[in-house]
Amino acid sequence: MVFPQKFRYLTIGFQKITIEPIPEPRQAGNTFGFTVWHGSPTLMTAPHAHNDVEVNICSGELVYTSAGRITVIPAGTPCAFWGAKPHQLIHVQPGARFAFATVPLAQFTSWSVREPLGEGLLHGRLLLGEPLDDTDARRLLDRFEQWGADLARPRPLLHRAVELELQGLILRMVEGTWTETLPASGRASRDLDRASQMAAFIAENATADIRLADVARAIHLHENRASSLFRQVFGSSVTDYLGQFRVAEAQRLLLTTDLTSAAVAASAGFQSLSSYHETFVRVCGTTPTRWRDGHRLGVH
Repeated sequence: MVFPQKFRYLTIGFQKITIEPIPEPRQAGNTFGFTVWHGSPTLMTAPHAHNDVEVNICSGELVYTSAGRITVIPAGTPCAFWGAKPHQLIHVQPGARFAFATVPLAQFTSWSVREPLGEGLLHGRLLLGEPLDDTDARRLLDRFEQWGADLARPRPLLHRAVELELQGLILRMVEGTWTETLPASGRASRDLDRASQMAAFIAENATADIRLADVARAIHLHENRASSLFRQVFGSSVTDYLGQFRVAEAQRLLLTTDLTSAAVAASAGFQSLSSYHETFVRVCGTTPTRWRDGHRLGVH
């Protein structure tokens, strides 16, 4: 079978070699860094957030929860999203091959792909590429595996080649579909359904003055029960989850507007500057001002 034209460039001139497995990357602070990994996916015990654009593909179906919605990514479908909002992988087909690349947002903003993709990604939308058949998905997974091996070698030219090839893949995905969620009826248990309702309420009202009592009231539960249920399902407190959403909105405003620090804090839902700075530093490992300066300059 001939590899689709939009991905064919990835396979030209490469020789098949044996690639040693690479350990799964660990998040350092608020980023994974520029990395590519290939292997067997593991389910997340709690939602996480990272200041990277993530591109992934799996030979089996993936199911994520984010903002109280369940998103299904069909087998063999490349996808891309900004990881700043809390998300969690809750299902993957057993035995599936999985690969992902993460690009720090500062690095991504220096790429030529920012213009056609940046706005959608920064607003939390998911980009799905066109589904590939089994053969083509396997070839793209092999390419991710090779990229990971290339980045593990101290060869700057190889690293640059990976950057360019990944940019090409992302540009080809523009012809795909922007989405916020896909149907996943029948997947949610009662507890997951109620916790998801809380997460959705947080996502829709994160910029307002809401607290645990408001979240619990939205699903008619006592605060203690709501807090316990949310942590049981997502492995995170309501307060931490809300803070991550507000930080993600603050990052978007810092990158796309000239609002003052006080205006960004208020617009993102923080009730005080001290709360804004404390939460931002805890999540991002740096101050809002330094984060804005670094990303606007494309530092990476």
